[in-house]
Amino acid sequence: MNAAFYESILNGKRLMFWFTSMGKESIIKVIQFKPTEEPDIYEIALGDLNSDGSIDLDKRSDNGDTEEVLSTVAKALLFFLSDHMEAQVVIEANSDSRARLYQIAIKRGLDDLGEYLVAYGFDNEKPEVLQSGKNYKKFVISLREDRL
Repeated sequence: MNAAFYESILNGKRLMFWFTSMGKESIIKVIQFKPTEEPDIYEIALGDLNSDGSIDLDKRSDNGDTEEVLSTVAKALLFFLSDHMEAQVVIEANSDSRARLYQIAIKRGLDDLGEYLVAYGFDNEKPEVLQSGKNYKKFVISLREDRL
């Protein structure tokens, strides 16, 4: 977690963060924690802010600053979980390449923060402890119960 990250601004409800990706161009990014129908379960979404105020979740910016963007998302996730200690955050990839990227980032984050966080990958609809050599498209991250 010592990687560079962008400063971010959060909304009053602490469910949305904004930051500017400074790679090949300047792009305003949004990290959104969306409550689900299940109590204390949130989905995280990362997208580009469009000029009309909507968020494009599918656009691949390829702005050359992936490490900084992922570090910023990790910091926002930690901030969110520190403010919503019972929450579980679901991360779901919309492509195989993003799933690999997320899995690498989650593994790296757990190397640094595994004392505080726990992460599971979904094998179909059943969560399991992340296993090396196994690919997942959906993950859930929360604070370790012994740290609450």
